[in-house]
Amino acid sequence: MNLNKKMSKREFLTHMVTVTGTAVVAVQMLKSSAGAQEKRRGAKTDTPAKETDLPLVEPGKGTADALAYHHSHADADKDPKTDKKTDKGVAWDKRFCNNCSFYAKVGDKDGKPVGKCSLFPKVLVADQGICNSWAKKA
Repeated sequence: MNLNKKMSKREFLTHMVTVTGTAVVAVQMLKSSAGAQEKRRGAKTDTPAKETDLPLVEPGKGTADALAYHHSHADADKDPKTDKKTDKGVAWDKRFCNNCSFYAKVGDKDGKPVGKCSLFPKVLVADQGICNSWAKKA
C-alpha cells in the first residue's frame, strides 16, 4: 500500500466501514466465546432456567411508571396517567397485554398467564395487563 497516495472520500469510508465491521464481529465472537467457557465451567448466568422464572414487572416503578403499566384494568382505571382517550383502533376496555403487538406469551406464573413485553426487558407482564404504549397486533 502506497502511504503517499491521497485517499478519496469513498475509499476512506470503505476502509472505515470495513474496520468498524471487523471490530463489531470480533467483539461478538469474543463475547460468545467467553459465554461458552463460563457455561462449560458451570458458572451461573443472569438468564433464568425458564422464562417464567423472571419476576413480574412492578407497576409504579421505572419504565412501568412512565408507561402507566398495571396488572389489571381495575388498577389502571384508578391511575390518572392512564390514557383511555387515544384512539388506537380498539376500545380501551378491550386492550390487554395479550392482544398487544409487543407481547409474547411464555406460560403461567402463580397460576396466571404471563408473557414477555419488548418494552420491559428481563421481566414478565400479566396477560390481562395494560399500559399507555399498547399497540394493536397486525
